[in-house]
Amino acid sequence: MLRLMSLSYGPGLLTVAVLWTTVGGTGDLSGADLLLFALLGTVNGGMLGAASLAWTFPLRRLDTIDDLIRSSTHRERIISPVLRGYGIWQAAPPVVAAAIPVVILLARGDFAARNVAIAVNLAWSMSFLGNVGYWLIVPPIMVIFMRRCTDLSLRWNDPARTPGVRTLSEGYAYSAIFLALGALAVTLPGLFVSARLFAGYLPYLYGLLLGLSLWVGAFTQFMIFTITRRFRLSVMDALVEGDAYQLSEARAMEEIFEKVRVSENSPSTRAAYDMLAEAPSLPYGTGLIVQYATAILGSVVGFLLQ
Repeated sequence: MLRLMSLSYGPGLLTVAVLWTTVGGTGDLSGADLLLFALLGTVNGGMLGAASLAWTFPLRRLDTIDDLIRSSTHRERIISPVLRGYGIWQAAPPVVAAAIPVVILLARGDFAARNVAIAVNLAWSMSFLGNVGYWLIVPPIMVIFMRRCTDLSLRWNDPARTPGVRTLSEGYAYSAIFLALGALAVTLPGLFVSARLFAGYLPYLYGLLLGLSLWVGAFTQFMIFTITRRFRLSVMDALVEGDAYQLSEARAMEEIFEKVRVSENSPSTRAAYDMLAEAPSLPYGTGLIVQYATAILGSVVGFLLQ
């Protein structure tokens, strides 16, 4: 916890300490600037928390994901995005993101202590954002590849609660909550009034957080939804194979009693079919995904009105 706090709030506190030591005070930093440092520290902590959850949650349950894809002929392709994600190029997003406030500072040519202090703190936060964003974009690509596979090992009677599916779905959901809170934090009114150096690309930061929120919290969940739903329907079709379960309206009344009688002769088949028909397609209900996406899109309206 101490390490997390130092990485999150350390740059802001160090900036204030250096200015206090060198100029005998905080220079021309205003109260809003200090509030900006505190907010950046909070966002840093949120990003580090999201990154920690995004990694530690699935790592502790890695065997469940392995069980899910072990029998698939596309196993190597499914895990290839993460394996290829390692390398020298993973350093590019943090470096590029950290360079943005520095380039803006150099372009303005105003190297007052205040502007340098803000640029340094922004560079630190942007480097975290670049790294966290990269590793929130890459692993969910696995789910896209899984969507194309028909040989995953799912629970036939309740595929959404397959341990591997739960690991992926819940892991993405927890990270998405942190991202949504981060997007909300940068929309808080009045915090960036005097942070002119930051206000120029605040909308881009918000847009990135918004995009990551929808990617991790909505799109990946939709992919998982389609995987479990397809499997569930395929099992239901297999259970009634050879039976005329699809009746036209004209024939429905003529054959419904016969169908009931046949089903009663096979109670286990009918019970399994009914169980699958009522089984969810996500571990916690698809309504939450709709609410989440609606809340994120609603924040866009609030941001634009602001």
